[in-house]
Parts: sequence; structure tokens; C-alpha cells
Amino acid sequence: MESGCLVLVDGWNHYVAALRCFGYGPAAKFPLDRLALHVAAETGADTVSGAAVVMALPDRNRPEEAPEFHAWRKRLRKLRNYGVRHEQARFSYHQLVCTQCTTSLDRSVTCGNCGTLNATAGRRKEKGADIRLASLALRGAWQQEYSTLIILSQDSDFGPMVQEVKKVYQSQGRRYALYSAFPTCTRPDHEHRPIPGTRELRLDSGVYSALIDRPSVHVTDGSTAEP
Repeated sequence: MESGCLVLVDGWNHYVAALRCFGYGPAAKFPLDRLALHVAAETGADTVSGAAVVMALPDRNRPEEAPEFHAWRKRLRKLRNYGVRHEQARFSYHQLVCTQCTTSLDRSVTCGNCGTLNATAGRRKEKGADIRLASLALRGAWQQEYSTLIILSQDSDFGPMVQEVKKVYQSQGRRYALYSAFPTCTRPDHEHRPIPGTRELRLDSGVYSALIDRPSVHVTDGSTAEP
């Protein structure tokens, strides 16, 4: 019976939260190997039995997204070398159209106060990430691959999945611990909340910076004890 820790990362949710709290530089480092070991150690788990990041990649065939695609593919390939596997989701793309005549509309709005051109949200939407992450968590619980689950996300949509994982453990008569970890900052307009039904693990800028400064490490090689 496995007593280790499974770390699952809701890729875009975590990246956007880190971007909002810490800025592009730290967020782009995406130090998931060191993060996995850090959060596992915070829970008292001795080992990481597995780590995966679930996220869609930008479309390499769209000229405006090709640079973003290559940057993310490079990050994810490096993480794979350190035991963090990439579980794929996909983006669906939607052109903004007029509700009356269906003419295509520009996805930008000019501020009437300062004249700044702002892109509007909603051009692409990630599909399949929530289902894939939930399936990994539930399959691991049924197969007794871990006793501690840590999800790097604040998405409340995972609340029902957390309840199902608890039911699996209860049916097996096993102990379990469920956590959600997420970046935090002091900005009053940033909401920081755990996934319903989980304990929270907060990652502030000091923790994030310290992890970035450490060398990469394979997540399943040895103990979670930090240097």
C-alpha cells in the first residue's frame, strides 16, 4: 500500500495565480519540481509518489501563439526530466461575433479615460483539464497509490471531486489528507481560497523565490526533506 504524496497541478490556474501575485519573472520559472517537494514536506509526507501538471498548450499553428507554444513546451519538457509529467488538455477557440448580424468583432476595447487599448478575455478556453486532473486523483485513490493528495489550484470546481476521493478512502478504511496549495500576496483585490474540502497550503513570494533559487531536483528520488 502506497503511503506517499501525489501532487497534481492545475497548470493554467497555478500560473495565472503566480503571475498575479509575483509577476511574470517568477511565474515563468514554473518551478513545479521544487514546489512538489516543498508542499509534500509541508504536509509531513516522506516521499512524492507522483507529480503531474495538467494543462493545454497554445496552438503552434497560429502565428500569434507559436512563441508561447515553444516556451511552454520547453518548460514542460524540462519538468519531465525531473519527474513531473505533462497531462494534456486542449484549448477551444471562439471568435467574438455580433449577436445581431454575426460579423466578426475585434477583441479589444479602448479605455475612454486614458486611451489604452485592452484585449478582452475569452478568445480561448481550456477544455478537459478538470476532468483529466479529477481522473488522476480518483484513479490514484482507488489503486491506493498515495495517502496524501495536494492539488496546486484554487478552482472550486474540484470540490465535488474532493468529496469523491474522500469516499474512496473511507470505503477502503484508509487514512487520507487532502490539500490545495496556491500563491498568496497582500493585494486586497486578490482572492486566496482553498478548494472546498481541502486544507490550505499558502505559497508566498519568499517561498516561491527560495524555490526558484534552488537547483532542479527529481521529485520521486528520495526524501522530501528540504536542504
